[in-house]
Amino acid sequence: MLKSGQDWAIHHGDCIPHMLEDMSENSVDMAVFSPPFPSLYAYTASEADVGNVDAMGGEAAGHLSFMFNGLARVLKPGRVAVVHVCQIPRFKRTGGVGLCDFRGINIRLGERAGLVYEYDWMVRKNPQAQAIRTRSRELQFAGLESDRAKQRGTLQDYLIKFRKPGENETPIDTAGEVSRNDWIQWAEGCWDDIQETDTLNTAAAKSEDDTKHICPLQLEVIRRCVLLFSNPGEIVFSPFTGIGSEGFSALGGTSPKTKRRIENARRFYGCELKPEYYQQARKNLASAVASRQSMRASSLFAMEEVQ
Repeated sequence: MLKSGQDWAIHHGDCIPHMLEDMSENSVDMAVFSPPFPSLYAYTASEADVGNVDAMGGEAAGHLSFMFNGLARVLKPGRVAVVHVCQIPRFKRTGGVGLCDFRGINIRLGERAGLVYEYDWMVRKNPQAQAIRTRSRELQFAGLESDRAKQRGTLQDYLIKFRKPGENETPIDTAGEVSRNDWIQWAEGCWDDIQETDTLNTAAAKSEDDTKHICPLQLEVIRRCVLLFSNPGEIVFSPFTGIGSEGFSALGGTSPKTKRRIENARRFYGCELKPEYYQQARKNLASAVASRQSMRASSLFAMEEVQ
């Protein structure tokens, strides 16, 4: 099922067959997304959901390998995909300890699909906030005061940059979108100024079979990636749309937290499997377009008053 609005469309269903069979080759200008984190969060009850498989086994890698093959197929030559991940704790109940190298799994699968791994940014996380949210013993004071051998630091986020081989026919060079001062800040390997609460509200999209999960990709992270790696009017793609954060930002939606937005909007195409997320994404994307049009009308009215 495909639903669309002004400058956006979402496929309701599994992204993998859609990318491999339905979407046109070399059809998207940029991709930015956060894949489901296997065995960490429950998103849907579907067997097609990567979040329902064991991160330590081969099933998760199998699902993601097909996803990366599809991504390499639909991304235009010379263009960029940014994949947001974190390392995943191994739980005793599943027979493991330590961490699963989810970042490394994604890098290897992306390269195997033919994409070029070029860089990754780290997004700083607050250790106290993460300790409270995840109840991880390795971060809590109780572990500090009993046996520090088991303590570890905060699990930071990573933004993996892939590029598809080939010549980029349309250089990303729109003047005024990324200043030199912006680049001085954004070129640093660790983004330590991202507000963790700079996300869209997920409450309306939750269902009874969810675990405790909040949209992990902050709007400012998306805004920077879109400005760096796409031109105005181009298609930004997310195979895991969730509640539509990537599309909301790409379409010029204003962050409720920071009040920042992309002035020169892009278009958006996405896929989402979970019905509740899909419905909420449609609302969020329509809201982004409406707010953009409202701000444009207000600006024109102000100019007329000055004249």
